[in-house]
Amino acid sequence: MKDGIQHFSREDFFYSFFGALFVGFVFMSKGFLIDISKNLTNVHLIMITVLTVIFTTIQIYFVGYTRVQDKIHRSFVEFWAKRFFTVYFSSILVSLLLIYSYGIDKMIGSGNIINAIVAFSMPCSLGATLSDLVKKIKF
Repeated sequence: MKDGIQHFSREDFFYSFFGALFVGFVFMSKGFLIDISKNLTNVHLIMITVLTVIFTTIQIYFVGYTRVQDKIHRSFVEFWAKRFFTVYFSSILVSLLLIYSYGIDKMIGSGNIINAIVAFSMPCSLGATLSDLVKKIKF
């Protein structure tokens, strides 16, 4: 490719998924997100979602888009959309997987499952972006 970054691929989805899974396990094992998710209000859920979008967008821009050399032909919106939706989808998927695999849904009750998914999705989405960060580091 001409620019310094490759197009997003299926392989990138799997890297994103496993990055989210790694960070999700860490946060799940600590247990505090499980306790916190029981007390989240709609305002908290909106704030967590907005912060997740902001943090993920910042990471996509500074770690990924800054390496694109031909910014005229690769707009940030197109670059961002592919990565953001892949990262966020994988983080939601990992959150669901962890919540149901480890019986967290039984601990928090069915009324708090959305709260737990949103609470876990923030660290998972940041973990999902780790593969781009690792690619940027030159060893």
